[in-house]
Amino acid sequence: MKRFLVWFLLAAALAGLCGCTAQVSLPETAETETAAAVNTAPEAQPTTQVTEPSASESSLFLKVSAITFSVVGESEDVYLGLVPRELVIWESDDPSVVSVENGVLTANSVGTATIRATYRDQVAECTAGCLAETQEELDGLGFDILSQPKRIIPEVDLDEPCTYFDNAALVGDSIAYMMMQCESQGDYLGNLLFMTRGGTSLNGFVQHAKNICYRGVERNLEDAIAMSAVDRMYILIGSNDIASSPQRVRFFENWDIMLERIREKSPDVEIVMISNIPRYADPAKQGSTFRNYNSNVAEFNQKLRQYAADNGCMYLDLFSYIEDHCGRMAKTYKLDGYHLNQSGYFVWMKVLRYYAQYELEGGTLA
Repeated sequence: MKRFLVWFLLAAALAGLCGCTAQVSLPETAETETAAAVNTAPEAQPTTQVTEPSASESSLFLKVSAITFSVVGESEDVYLGLVPRELVIWESDDPSVVSVENGVLTANSVGTATIRATYRDQVAECTAGCLAETQEELDGLGFDILSQPKRIIPEVDLDEPCTYFDNAALVGDSIAYMMMQCESQGDYLGNLLFMTRGGTSLNGFVQHAKNICYRGVERNLEDAIAMSAVDRMYILIGSNDIASSPQRVRFFENWDIMLERIREKSPDVEIVMISNIPRYADPAKQGSTFRNYNSNVAEFNQKLRQYAADNGCMYLDLFSYIEDHCGRMAKTYKLDGYHLNQSGYFVWMKVLRYYAQYELEGGTLA
C-alpha cells in the first residue's frame, strides 16, 4: 500500500511539472529573435514565364507575304503577333541566304529563302530574298529591278463582305480621293465614309482654306467629323505640305492645332494617321526633284509615327508597301508619279483590310 502511494505521488508531481512547463511563455526578446531568424531566409526568385495565349490570341500575323532586301546585312522584323514570339518556332529553309530569329530576318547572301512561323496548328510563311552583296552591285542592277516593290502585303480576299469600316471615315487629299473612286467599284471597304478633297493639305484644313464637302455643304474638317459621328478617322494628309517649304516647317504645329479642334468636338473619336507615300521617280526625267521629296517623306513618316504615339493616336504604315528599292513609288503602282494606279489602290485596301483583321483578333496598331 505504501509502495502504491509513493508511485501515485510521483506521478502527480510529474503531471504538475508538465502543466507548469506548458504555461511558461518565452521572453519577448526571444520571440523577436525567432521572428527575425525566420525573415532572414532567402526569398524565392521569381521565374520568367511566357504566358500561353488564349484561343482568341492564337493567330500568327506576319507583316509581309514577301520581302526582298536590297543589300546583304539588311534586317527587318516581319512579325505582328499575336502569339508571343518566344513561343513561335521560326525556321528558314536556307539560313545562308536569309536567317530568322524571333521574327527578325537578316539577309546573308544573294538568293531567296522561305521563312516559316509555327505555333501549335498555326503556320504562317513568307518568302525573303536579297538582290546584291554590296551597294555598288545593287546600283548596277538596272532600273527595272530596283523599281520593283520591296514588300508585299499578305493576301486578302477583298470580295468578302466587310463591315469593319462602317462607322469610320477616310480623310485626305487627291490621293485619298482617287482611292474613293477605286473602292466604289466593289465596296471593298464596306460603308467607309470618304471625306476627301483634291489639292488640300493639313495647312489648308487648319487655315480653313480648303475644307471638306459633307452632305452637300463645304465644312471645316472638325465640324464634318463631329456631324458624321464616326468612331474612327483614318487620315492620309501631308503630300502637299511636304512639297512646300513653309508648310513643311509648320507640319507638326498644324497637327497640334488640328488635333485640338477635332478632340474638342469629337473627344472619343479614334485617329489613325496613315503614312505618306513616296512619288515615282524616273531617273531620265524628274529624278532629283522626286528623290528630294521622297527623302523628306521618309523622314516625316518616322516623325509622324512618333507623333502619333506621343499624342494618343494610331499609326498605319502604307509607305513600306508602296516603296521600291530606292525609296520611290514602285513602278508597278504608279499612275502619274503622284497618285497610285488601280493596282496601287488595291494594295492600300488590302493593307486596311489586313490590319483590320489583325485588330479584330486582338492586335493594336502602332
